[in-house]
Amino acid sequence: MKKKIFPALLFCSALFILVGCVTTLQGYKPRNSNEGAIKALLVRWETTWNSHDVNGNLALWNDRAKIMYGLDRKLATKQEYANILPERIKAHPTIKLGSPRIRVSGNKADVSLDMSLGDWKGAYKVPTTFHLVRENGGWSIISWEY
Repeated sequence: MKKKIFPALLFCSALFILVGCVTTLQGYKPRNSNEGAIKALLVRWETTWNSHDVNGNLALWNDRAKIMYGLDRKLATKQEYANILPERIKAHPTIKLGSPRIRVSGNKADVSLDMSLGDWKGAYKVPTTFHLVRENGGWSIISWEY
C-alpha cells in the first residue's frame, strides 16, 4: 500500500508546485509589449508594498487617481492616500498578486487578479481589479476595486 501512495503523493506535490508558479503575477508571461509594461508596473506595486516603500508605491498611482481603501470602500485622492497608505501597509504587510487577466483598450487597461493578503498560512484572497491609464508613454494606476 505504501508503494502506491508515494508516487501519487509525489505527483500531487509536483502538480501543486507547478500550479503555484503559474498562478502568480511573477510567473505570468506577457503576450505583447503593453502586457509586459503593465506586468512590470504591477510587480513594482507589489514590491513597493511588501518593502513598505510608501513613496515608491504612491509613484505608481496617477496624479488624478481616486483610490479606494478600507472595508467601507472610501475614496481618496492621491494626496489624501499618502497619509493613509502607511497604515494600510501596516494592516496588510504582505501582499501577493495572482496571475492577471489583462484587457487593453487604447490608452486604458483593466487588470483582474486575486490579491492574497497575509503570509502563506493565514492568507486570504481578494478579487481585485486595477484600472490603468497610459499617458506620456507610460502606464499608471488610476483606480482599483476589490
